[in-house]
Amino acid sequence: MQKQASTTAAKRTGAAWQHAVLPLLCATVVLLFGIWLLVAPQEQYSAEEKRTLATAPAFSAEALFDGSYTAALGEFCADQFPLRSMFVDLKASCERLLLRGENNGVIIGKEGYLISRQEYTDAQYDTLRQNAATLRRIAAEAQERDINVVLSAVPRSVDVNRRYLPALYDTSAADAVWAVWEEATAGMSIASTLEALRAAAEGGEQVWYKTDHHWTAAGAYRAYVTLAPSLGYEPYDESAFEAQTVTDAFFGTTYASAGLRNTAPDVLSLWRYEGDTDYRVVIHGAGGRTLEGLYDLAAAESDDPYNVFLGGTNAYVCVEPQRTELPTLLILKDSYAQSLAPYLARHFRLILVDPRSFKADATTLWSIIDEQQPDAMLILCGIDTLCGDANLRALLIGMTSRTQQ
Repeated sequence: MQKQASTTAAKRTGAAWQHAVLPLLCATVVLLFGIWLLVAPQEQYSAEEKRTLATAPAFSAEALFDGSYTAALGEFCADQFPLRSMFVDLKASCERLLLRGENNGVIIGKEGYLISRQEYTDAQYDTLRQNAATLRRIAAEAQERDINVVLSAVPRSVDVNRRYLPALYDTSAADAVWAVWEEATAGMSIASTLEALRAAAEGGEQVWYKTDHHWTAAGAYRAYVTLAPSLGYEPYDESAFEAQTVTDAFFGTTYASAGLRNTAPDVLSLWRYEGDTDYRVVIHGAGGRTLEGLYDLAAAESDDPYNVFLGGTNAYVCVEPQRTELPTLLILKDSYAQSLAPYLARHFRLILVDPRSFKADATTLWSIIDEQQPDAMLILCGIDTLCGDANLRALLIGMTSRTQQ
């Protein structure tokens, strides 16, 4: 009897231990990873994802009670999690094994295209309307100064590359943004590039990178031709340019988001022309510099080869041609304009202002306009930028006309 009782107690102890193994193992892993997260050096930048990573937030009682500290702490843990890249790759591989057609909001398209889904919330549509209202005020102010203003929202890969989307893919949610944009900008001078770019893509031309959200040099050329009637220039024919490959190992932002590491890279080419090395690109502000020519070819070997165009994204840039008789075009832009600028430089002296990084202090948009005296203004931003916080309201500082009253 005593032996039977001992056997029963041993079985219960063994069963209890078996039940405790998994929780203890999980707790040990969590503890070890937590210690690793706290003591490991923090990475500032992810070359694979092409973005700055969140670092440990500073603690304050105010931040704790308003929720900003815990939100920042969550971003820190997500960005600095040990072996993060490995787990991102593992998740992407599992999605492919399960035959799912997307990962992390990136659609796995035909012929190697990775296409961001990019569907927006009501809050993002409200932001789009607010940004459109801001652009309307900027345009009204500029027109009072006798500056012709043209507005162009750059479409997305999901809008242009329909032929590469999976069969039966429903694009209605992606298309909804254009109805909101059309309503918000009614009455303004709009130059749409969507149909021309989509037609070129349908014809088999690669106007968008397969692994990035930007248009290619060929896509920028299509936009250049489409914008010509609105800006009043005669575009050069394709035969006036010669393609030059600067890297055949370009991995862009959609590649970084998708986590599909077996994806083939893009080829990044420039459409060169005689005399494109004669320009001076003056980058103003902190860390400013001057480029001799329209391209920073050294950037082709960097983490982000797209920075080869005009030396990357900067708040305030002047492109100075040798021909002094050219009219001046001011471009309010995001990064799409960087690869468009080399074409426009044949017709204009260019002033480029990027509201995402522009800090209106002593220098404002309006002081730049007063100094540079542009003949025309092109507002060219991606529709995705306009649905986010494009910091356009900072450009309103210094407005003096009736539009602000």
